[in-house]
Amino acid sequence: MSAVNQHPYFPQSLELSGYTPPTQSPFALVSVMGGTLGAVLASTYVAFTRRRVRGWVLGRSDRLVAMWFVLCAALHCVYELYYLLHFRTLVVTQDILASTWKEYAKSDSRYLAQVPLVFALESITVTVTGPLCLVAAYGIWTQSLGIRHIAQLCTSVLHLYSVMVYFGTEMIAAESNCRPEALYYYGYFMAMNAPWVVVPLVLATQSFGAISKGMSIAKVD
Repeated sequence: MSAVNQHPYFPQSLELSGYTPPTQSPFALVSVMGGTLGAVLASTYVAFTRRRVRGWVLGRSDRLVAMWFVLCAALHCVYELYYLLHFRTLVVTQDILASTWKEYAKSDSRYLAQVPLVFALESITVTVTGPLCLVAAYGIWTQSLGIRHIAQLCTSVLHLYSVMVYFGTEMIAAESNCRPEALYYYGYFMAMNAPWVVVPLVLATQSFGAISKGMSIAKVD
């Protein structure tokens, strides 16, 4: 195996010139990422639990949806923005964020191979979907139903579109970009992305119903 092919990613023919492995263990990387996201979720829950709108406490479902949108905004506007900024240098970068991307890339090496499709999808996610998640969270915070459901529907459709393209292009690829171990395919590739299929389907249905109901009431009036 040549020097440019000495890496843990698939396909094994993939060339990653200058690849530098993470200095942290996979457990440490997953723990840091999980702990950070857990802190984001916990602080969001506390903030929205204490929130009062016209004297009323926000409902449990609203708080859970708000947690989802703040989590998505944090991932899109911080973590994935980092990826875009280091798109061409990620393979040689060794800080903690680069290392977490390298660990995830064991399930999808396209993130290290500088694939234009991945860059395009992440660009849309960072510049459009992420900010819209913040708008949706703001709509819940202020109980502005129009703002909330329009943003919620848009973000949900964008999430579903991105995941369909992401999964679809991997399924039809000539060679798999994922390592063969179950941990990486079912744990990283499938399980880590599944929420962006299930939750957007539920939220899109909810917002479609709310917008349709509002339009029907407006038409009657």
